[in-house]
Amino acid sequence: MRPPLKSAAVLASALILFIAVFLPGLPWSPRARHTLKRVVAKTQMKLAKWRGNEPRFVSIAGRVNAPGAQVDALDSRSGWAALSDRDGNFVLPDVMWYPGVTYELVISTDDSHGILIKLNGPNEFPGNGIFNVGELKNDQGKPVELGSLIGLNSTTGEDFDWRNREYYKDLLDKLTEGKQSDEAKVLALNDYVASKLNYNETQWELGSPRRILDRGSEYCGHLSTAMETLLAVGGYKTRAVHMSDDKHPANTHAVVEVFYGGCWHLYDSTFGLAFKNKDGEVASYEDVRLNTALISANAFNKFDDKVRQQLLTLLPAIYQTGYHHYYYFKKLS
Repeated sequence: MRPPLKSAAVLASALILFIAVFLPGLPWSPRARHTLKRVVAKTQMKLAKWRGNEPRFVSIAGRVNAPGAQVDALDSRSGWAALSDRDGNFVLPDVMWYPGVTYELVISTDDSHGILIKLNGPNEFPGNGIFNVGELKNDQGKPVELGSLIGLNSTTGEDFDWRNREYYKDLLDKLTEGKQSDEAKVLALNDYVASKLNYNETQWELGSPRRILDRGSEYCGHLSTAMETLLAVGGYKTRAVHMSDDKHPANTHAVVEVFYGGCWHLYDSTFGLAFKNKDGEVASYEDVRLNTALISANAFNKFDDKVRQQLLTLLPAIYQTGYHHYYYFKKLS
């Protein structure tokens, strides 16, 4: 048996170590606390499964005080975020439920700041698969910097294809030659990438954006990555937006947003589309989500009637859910 004094010393040392690691304010404590939180959550899920309460996905519905606000759940397994509609209503899909679960929702109206709100989940799985949290107000949570949050899984960092940078630079210069405005340059790139939509090119693995620009692809995700790559070489801040409707199985689509003129602008590099907002400028993802009427039938005149009707049904249904996941290139310099 361990001597009492030695046991007390070991216990005291463990307690000091625990305090040192998890004490708020220390530089390593947020990640350590996050790791502990995940361990506790996994343990709770295992216990729930053992007791016959199988963990499963639920949707969180509610209302915030701003249209177009982004709603995230920290440590979301699905990685989906949602944009609220014109009345502030949102549905955040595919968030894990189990008895005793606690959700940490992040509400933000820009790319930098947000409000973190903690909510206790329901003890019983909702019959309709939706956990309605009602109206969420800023005073229910605390201000946070998005860049400092751990577990914000609605964004993914992509590796840039440095090996083929000169190829992309030469192609960019050729496609944008003589174009003066950002809009004209980006539209030229969008049209070119859309010309690479090739339903006979079915390789699932991306490989390299150069492969897509050389041979084409049937996948909107590959085409959006190729578009992102050209924009990044041109010095633009850009991101791919992967979206989904609420069908089962879901219909999905990927587009690209590029930042210029002080705001985001959305380009569909699969079909060569760009929608105009009320000011006559190329709309953002938020603009289209808040007003799917911006998806004008006139934008589809280049397609035959069958494809035109398919897109006019498919795209509004995808945009109006607000379900999305962002892909950014990792730091380029």
